[in-house]
Amino acid sequence: MRVWDLPTRLFHWTLVALVALLWVSGEFGGLDLTLSLPGKRVLYLSNMDVHALAGQGVFVLLVFRLLWGLWGSTTARFAHFVSGPRAVWAELRALLAGRVPDAVGHNPLGALSILAMLALLAVQVGTGLFARDDFFFEGPLAHRVTEETSERLTGLHHENFEILQALILLHVGAVLYYWARGRNLVVPMITGRKVDLPPQAAAQIRLASPLARPGHPGPGDGRAGGDPHSVSFPAGALCP
Repeated sequence: MRVWDLPTRLFHWTLVALVALLWVSGEFGGLDLTLSLPGKRVLYLSNMDVHALAGQGVFVLLVFRLLWGLWGSTTARFAHFVSGPRAVWAELRALLAGRVPDAVGHNPLGALSILAMLALLAVQVGTGLFARDDFFFEGPLAHRVTEETSERLTGLHHENFEILQALILLHVGAVLYYWARGRNLVVPMITGRKVDLPPQAAAQIRLASPLARPGHPGPGDGRAGGDPHSVSFPAGALCP
């Protein structure tokens, strides 16, 4: 059964690649690039240029995820997977008891991880706009604030990334724990399909397609003989 739509999966794995690129370029460096352009021109990108471009890519992904969390597929919507304290506590007790509850999409604890990850990434991107060092890099908005403010935001940029790294390790640890308990979370995020859900769970899922034209079936729309639990966007669905 299809659970994750293509935009959500592309967001996830592109974000993984960009955060890895930010980590390597920020912690180790050495990612200077020289690109050959038409007309025998050459484009040189320093390590911090690559770092800044990756940060801008994360910003674009965050904007997309916010919009997709409001108007995307069922499992991508914040209203579907964000739960209250009671649901979080119930899931935590189940895990402590050795049980792995079924979930359509993100489970309550996973939802907290997603929200925390998005918040930390927003802080990381925001502080990076004002960050600077003494030699190699100055954020595009660093000149808009005082040097003292820029230095504080630069410090916060580094400290926040350490917290983000800890959260990523926790996330990976949770994925490994679920794998050890017989639940593979990685394959569904690649293929979009889960095979261990009860049949009644299918009724909860509607997959949205941002490429479908109004009045025409989407690529997975039941009207086209595809997945009956898919639906295309109505006109103006991406507009608030």
